[in-house]
Amino acid sequence: MNNNQLIQLLEALKTDVINSLQANGANATGQTAKQLTITTGGNAIQLELPGYMQLLETGRGPTSKDAVAGNPPMIQRIKQWGRAKGIPDKAAWAIKKSIDKNGYKGKPGILTEPLGDDNINRRLNPVMESVAAALIKDLIGK
Repeated sequence: MNNNQLIQLLEALKTDVINSLQANGANATGQTAKQLTITTGGNAIQLELPGYMQLLETGRGPTSKDAVAGNPPMIQRIKQWGRAKGIPDKAAWAIKKSIDKNGYKGKPGILTEPLGDDNINRRLNPVMESVAAALIKDLIGK
């Protein structure tokens, strides 16, 4: 498999993740989708996701007493999300306090469906068929 084929595969998976975010109502501001990147360096090509994306799927527990503030702080992220949803800034503190006290439930499937074996195999099969056809062509000299 050449780099262009691998990049095409990762682009398709990136699109699947973005579609999953949208389908699950987790793309209010579009910032998460913008942070999905395909990086190349040396012999590696990879799809990079922001670390907090796992929390969108699995959720998180209540905030611990000695929690370290995020960057940006959670209240800023909540205000930004709220603005995109038409929720006033003054409601952000109530939302933050609820998350601090109760955690966040998460949305199962938001990552596991687009990055699961079934979808990866579905995306990978055409690429592998192309690779196999090129190898056969090279082997038989046609």
